Parts: sequence; structure tokens; C-alpha cells
Amino acid sequence: MERPVRGFTLVELVVVLMVSGLLAALAAPSFAAMLERHRTRAFTHQLTASMALSRLGAVRLGQPVTLCPTRDGLRCRRDLAWEGGWMAYADPGRRDQPARQADILQHVPLDEGPLLARSSAGRHRIRFLPTGWSSGSNLSIRICSRGAAKLLGTVVVNNAGRPRTERQDNAPKPCPYPP
Repeated sequence: MERPVRGFTLVELVVVLMVSGLLAALAAPSFAAMLERHRTRAFTHQLTASMALSRLGAVRLGQPVTLCPTRDGLRCRRDLAWEGGWMAYADPGRRDQPARQADILQHVPLDEGPLLARSSAGRHRIRFLPTGWSSGSNLSIRICSRGAAKLLGTVVVNNAGRPRTERQDNAPKPCPYPP
């Protein structure tokens, strides 16, 4: 006696696909928000770790160390944009650019993706002194989403050279600069 062939009918298959599609559509916004939070946390962690490294480098070397945004890892950018990456360099002459390639202590290259990061007006670099202090005024780097133009977080460096992060609450705030 032959066993009957078992399988799915077309109607059953269509119902399963519809339910799967509905569940995927419901989960997509939550997944996108989770991915945005992860990217923001990863960016702020990388940035604050580089700030700590630069600060400790200034103390260890006994000379200023500057952290600035860069595209190529050789020259500091003149704008306030940090989303393309940054570098730290030994800066005994307190120059706007590294004097020699050998002075570059760290380069963090980033692909300009869905995040924007801009520092305070007039503060496109952070110079840590041999005391560990950061000269000048407090510096804030605001992190925003490129598409939705909403503020996601802020990294603040005070005059004592200590970085701290501020996460945004659930109420979306507008980004302080256009995407």
C-alpha cells in the first residue's frame, strides 16, 4: 500500500508567507532603532577611548597631544566633521597639523555612514596638555542621524580633559545642524 504524498497546499503556503511578512514588517522599525543605538554607542565608545589614549599619551610623553578629525589620517580637517575618522598626534609645537608622519600616534578611519558628528563651533580639535588637562573651553561633539536629523548623543570634554557621554532620552530632539 502506498503512502499518500504529504505536503502543503498553495493556500497553506500563502497564509504562512503572509504571516511571516506581517511579523517582519512589525519587527523592522524596532530593529532599525536598535541598530541606530548600537552605531551611536560604538561611535561614542571609539571616540572616548581615543580621547583617553590622547590624554594619557600627553602625560606619558610630557608634551601636548592633539586629537582632530581627519579623512586621510595625515592632515586634520578644517571643518567640524568627525564622522569620517580622527587622529591623535604628538604636538610639541602646538601646530594645526602634525609636523611629521612619525608624530601620528593613532588614526581611526571611519566610513561616513548614517551618523553625523560635529564639534562645537570654533573647536575642531582637542589639545591635551602634559598635565592631562584640555586647553580652551569645553568641547561638545554632537552625534546625529544623517537621515532623520535627530540628535542621538553627545560627547563632552571638560577643561580637566575628562570625556563624558550624554545619551538622548526617548523624546527625539532635532539635530543642531542640517544633515
